[in-house]
Amino acid sequence: ATTLWLGAGLARALLFARSGMYMLDGPLGGLLPVACEIAALPMLLVLSRSTISRAPLAVGLAMGAAAVYASRNRLALSEDDAVADSLFTLAHCLDLLAAFAYLVRTALIDGGAGDVSVGFTHLLMPIQQGFAAYYFLQAFVQVPELVGSGIPFETLQIGNAAAFGAYLGACALFLAECFDGVDSRAGVRLV
Repeated sequence: ATTLWLGAGLARALLFARSGMYMLDGPLGGLLPVACEIAALPMLLVLSRSTISRAPLAVGLAMGAAAVYASRNRLALSEDDAVADSLFTLAHCLDLLAAFAYLVRTALIDGGAGDVSVGFTHLLMPIQQGFAAYYFLQAFVQVPELVGSGIPFETLQIGNAAAFGAYLGACALFLAECFDGVDSRAGVRLV
């Protein structure tokens, strides 16, 4: 998941460098989100190094497929800059793939129930993605003139709702593991 988050972060950083059209507005907008996104990139790179070196072909294919999909399903918000519009869709596509990788990781890896940071992350991710899903489903009005190519509004709406579901599922699996009544370290049933 971290490699996909790294790809999404790099897409956003390139997007911010190419166009100011996609920057957040409001009290938390401006350069603060850009600075946070760029500050996260070195940490994501360190966490992704082993995945990139272990499976470069798989990483490249996933990033390439997402890039092709994004280029064919993009908005038209930037003034005649199809690359910037495609980078926005690419970041959201990679975030969707990362959400499902996070869900699969949670389902397959036993443990982490006693780690506070893992629990905080499992509880925070559905909340954060819920805001994004709400924005794209309710506040981001579908306007045909803003379609650059393909189905970008549907991509953003369905993708963010599916990512919300994936994070919610990962949170449910984590909570089920926490409250299942089995101390996995001792192998003793607590009921």
